[in-house]
Amino acid sequence: MCAWIEENLVHAEGDYLGEPFLLEPWQQRIVWRLYAYDPQTRRRLVRRALFVMPKGCGKTELTAAIGLAELAGPVVLDAQASRPLPVRRKAPNIPVGAASFEQADRLYGAARVMATNENSGLAPFVEAYDTEMLLAGGELGRMFRVAAEAGTNDGGLPTCFLADEVHEWVGRKARVHLVISNSLAKRQDSLEVNISTPDDADPQSLLGTLVAYGQRVNSGEVDDPSFVFEHWSAGDPADPDGYDLHDPQQLRAAIRAATPAGWVDVDRVASKLEVDGIPDHEFRRYWLAQFVSGSGAWLPVKAWQELAVDREVPAGSEVVLGFDGSYNGDSTALVGVALGEVPHVFVVDEWERPVDQHGRPRPGYESWKVPREEVKAKVAWAFDRWQVREMACDPPGWHKEIEEWAEEFGDPPVIEFRTNQPTKMAPACSKFYKAVRFGLMTHDGDPRLARHLRNARTKETADGAYITKDGRNSPRKIDLAVGAVIAFDRATSPELSRRSEPWVAVW
Repeated sequence: MCAWIEENLVHAEGDYLGEPFLLEPWQQRIVWRLYAYDPQTRRRLVRRALFVMPKGCGKTELTAAIGLAELAGPVVLDAQASRPLPVRRKAPNIPVGAASFEQADRLYGAARVMATNENSGLAPFVEAYDTEMLLAGGELGRMFRVAAEAGTNDGGLPTCFLADEVHEWVGRKARVHLVISNSLAKRQDSLEVNISTPDDADPQSLLGTLVAYGQRVNSGEVDDPSFVFEHWSAGDPADPDGYDLHDPQQLRAAIRAATPAGWVDVDRVASKLEVDGIPDHEFRRYWLAQFVSGSGAWLPVKAWQELAVDREVPAGSEVVLGFDGSYNGDSTALVGVALGEVPHVFVVDEWERPVDQHGRPRPGYESWKVPREEVKAKVAWAFDRWQVREMACDPPGWHKEIEEWAEEFGDPPVIEFRTNQPTKMAPACSKFYKAVRFGLMTHDGDPRLARHLRNARTKETADGAYITKDGRNSPRKIDLAVGAVIAFDRATSPELSRRSEPWVAVW
C-alpha cells in the first residue's frame, strides 16, 4: 500500500503540489497498522481508527491518500496463496465527511487534486467532479463529500468512511457520524478513519468518547484489535513536570515532542505563542495536541496582576466607557479606559446582587434588581467628570436608557456594541488578551474586575473565541470583564487611539 501511494499519488495544494507523495516513517506506520490482516481468516484486523495530532502535520492529505487507495488501489496477491487480499473492495463507496461543507471540501478537495493532477498515476482511472469522484470506464466506485451540518445520513453501503476534524462533530452532527459509521457494518472489511486535533476535553463529545475507548484499548483494559488509536502530543498539560511554554527552549522541545511531521518549522510554530500571543489553551490544543479545557481561566492571572498601577484618572481626561447591563439576578458594569500611548483600564462602578460564600443571594436580596436610577446617575456623573469620547453599550435590557443617553449626550456618541455577535466580540477579546499578554495596557487593580476576569471562560466559534460565563445560570459574574473588553476595543480603535501607531497594526 505504501508503494502504491508513492507510485501513483502526488501532493495536493501547497508547497509540494504535484510532487510525488513520499511517506515519512510515521505515515508508513499508520498505513501498516490500517492494512494489517489476520493470516488465518484473511480478514482485515482494523475496522476503526482515530489519529489525533497537531495542526500542520498533513493528516488531511494522508487520509485522502488512504481514501484513494480504498477507491482505486491495488488488489494485493499473497505469495503463499492464490486468493487476493481484499484491499480494494468491489463497488467501493467512500463518504468523505466533516462537520461543515468547507471542512469536508478540504479533505475531498485534497483527494481530487491528488488523483487528477497531471503528474498523478491515478488520473486516467477516475472521473472527478465538485462533490464526487467516480471510477472511470463504467466500473462501480464512488468517493463523495458529505457534511454533518446538512443533517445528511447518506451513507448508502459504505466501504470506507473518512471523518475529518472529529472534534467539530458536536450535537446533532455527532448523530450523522453515528449513522454513517453504523452503515459500515453492511459491508465486509469496511474501514472508518477519524482524524482530529483535540477538543476542549469534553468526555461526552464524539471525540471524547472515541479517545476514552482508544485509551482503554491501548492500556490493555479492553481487548479490541479492530480499533487503533494513535495520539501525538506534548504529554499531559496537567503534569507538574511537563513543559514550561514560557521558556523558549522548553517550548520548542514541546513542539518537537508533539509533532511527527519532519517538515514542521518549530520556530514558526513557537511564534504563534511568543509573537502572535494566542491563548495558552488554544496553543496547547492546536499545536501541541493536548486535551485542555477551553473552560479554563481566560487570562493568565499573573500577567494581569503585573499590569496594576496606582493611578487616578483626573477630571477632564479623555476616556471611553464600556457598559454591560442586566436587569436582575446578574450584575451591571461601567468600565472606563483612559486614552493615551498606554491605555489605562479602570472601574467606574459595578452593581451586583450580594451573595454568600456559596453564591446564593444573601437574606433580603432574593428579589434584587439592578438599581437603574443609580446606574443612570453614575453615567451622567461620568460624562460630567471626563471627556467621554465614546460610550459602547451592550444593549439587551437597556434599550430605553441607551436611547436616552444617546439623546442627552449625543456628541460624543453613545453606541451599541452587541457582545452576542462573535464577529464583533471575538476580535475584541483577542485584542484585550494580547494587550495583557504583552503588557500593552495598565489597570487600576480593582479586585472586582480581577474576579470577573477570573470567572471568564472561552467559547470557540468559527469566528474565533470570545468570553462567556461558565454556565447560563452560574453565580460567577463576568460583566466587568465584558465592559473592559468592549471599552478597550473601542479605545484602541483607529479613530480614537492616542498611540503614535494605530492599534490595528499591533494585531
